[in-house]
Amino acid sequence: MASGWRRYWMLVVLALLLAGCKPLKRFAQRTFPRRHTYTTSEESARYLRRADVVGGTELDTGRFEVLQFRKQLRSTAVSSYPFHVGFGRYEQELFVRCRQLADIPVGQPLPVPHPSFTLSGYDSHGLFRHLTGTVTRLSSPATQPRLQFDLRYTDKQNWPHALRATYTFSLDSASAGPVGKDQQGHYTNLRLALKEPAKVKTLDLVDYAVQQHLIYGDASPFDTLYARLGELVNVEEMNLHLSHLDELPWQGLPKLKRLRKLDLHATGLTRFPPALLALDSLRELNLEWNHLDSIPADIQRMKGLRVLNLTSNRLGRYPEALNSLTGLRELYLGNASLRTLPGSIGRLRNLEVLGLTGLYANGNHHNQLTSLDALSELPKLRRLDLSGAIAGKLPEAVYQLPRLAELDISRTGLDSTAVDRRRLPTLKKLVWH
Repeated sequence: MASGWRRYWMLVVLALLLAGCKPLKRFAQRTFPRRHTYTTSEESARYLRRADVVGGTELDTGRFEVLQFRKQLRSTAVSSYPFHVGFGRYEQELFVRCRQLADIPVGQPLPVPHPSFTLSGYDSHGLFRHLTGTVTRLSSPATQPRLQFDLRYTDKQNWPHALRATYTFSLDSASAGPVGKDQQGHYTNLRLALKEPAKVKTLDLVDYAVQQHLIYGDASPFDTLYARLGELVNVEEMNLHLSHLDELPWQGLPKLKRLRKLDLHATGLTRFPPALLALDSLRELNLEWNHLDSIPADIQRMKGLRVLNLTSNRLGRYPEALNSLTGLRELYLGNASLRTLPGSIGRLRNLEVLGLTGLYANGNHHNQLTSLDALSELPKLRRLDLSGAIAGKLPEAVYQLPRLAELDISRTGLDSTAVDRRRLPTLKKLVWH
């Protein structure tokens, strides 16, 4: 009989738990507290000891070494209530800069911060904060220095962390860590590219620019290595997105006679760089998300341009200087505070793609177009982006585009019923939501 009552009450308790009884849940959580056990597998142990290291001497001045350490941790988390097994990855990356490695004496712990070097870093939660501790240079060969770190910091969520490790690195950046190139002449490391300038066909410095920001934060200084881009005489494509180049000495750029594609997206430009006018072979130019308020009349010298992106700049009105670029195939003028298009745009008789979006504006520079009659002057236009840029009804001029195949009217309040498909027989794609 007793065993029957015991089973009965066990079933009652189980039913209440399944039904979400909060008092019993709280009782169970107090009685069986959640416990996390972190275990490190043999594979994870290798990660704990591994450091990808990039070192090197500043090429233009030789004033200081640049060292980068990446430490990757992998762990298994086991929770007893409710039972759960999870796998995670935790990264710590530390940047060290010193004017001369000899400024760090052997065997003497130096406090952080210290005038002989600067430290910065980040982990999975963000940039290091309140970085303190010591750095010690250990006895080792001059070509294979060893630094011992005993550091403490908090992340952006104010969680405390420790970083204790000894790193051995090479002073030759080409011999350690990611090389930043592939077999087709594609480079992502500016220092390595400048060591082998004749081999560079494609240069993508997005990650390099992000790394500079991580080292210096918002106070990132101008990197003098950018002034040597003119040495890459065989480069055909260059991506300088996020590189903050408003102070760049552009004199070397005209030497890039083979450059066909240049991406200066979000580089902090406040004026159109005159050096670009000398790039006779340039076919694609991206100046999106900068602070340009005008385009010089001399842009007519860039007769070879086929694609020009001026989205999210401060133009305020259509730049008449663009009408001289009669070879343009694609033109993007989104978020440029435009209200109308002049009839003179009809001089771009070869234009096939026109972007006039009013979405994702840089500040308050979104387009609010009230007159688009000039569209009828573009007989070869195949793709038109009016997303977020018009209101009311579809402009009549759109129906006068004999080759229009793609039309974007999303975020305008219009839907598919606002477009008379019978009057656009070539239309294959309509985006309206």
